[in-house]
Amino acid sequence: MNNIVEVAIPEWFEYDELVALSTIINEQDATVGVLLAGDNLDMQRPYSPVVRVYLITLQNGKYEFAKEMSALSFHSKEEAISFTTKFSNYSAIELFVDLYKQQINIAI
Repeated sequence: MNNIVEVAIPEWFEYDELVALSTIINEQDATVGVLLAGDNLDMQRPYSPVVRVYLITLQNGKYEFAKEMSALSFHSKEEAISFTTKFSNYSAIELFVDLYKQQINIAI
């Protein structure tokens, strides 16, 4: 479920020209969530668009970055955005199957 929450964005996030795409807070434990960030969505750098998945934790009423959990490459901005819109609805199995399919498509 997407919620509007306050996230402390670190300086390096802006220096790396990352874009916050979605923030998802755990419904069972509101002290943790994930932030999905886009990297190179405009394809101005010599690598494919990337969605970075960050674990965020609630600290003093504001969510802060705890660590990067994953970085996933896509062929286009549209594929990356599509992934982020489906992310909160995935079951664990669906997530792994879809990621596997994406990797096969990227490798071909």
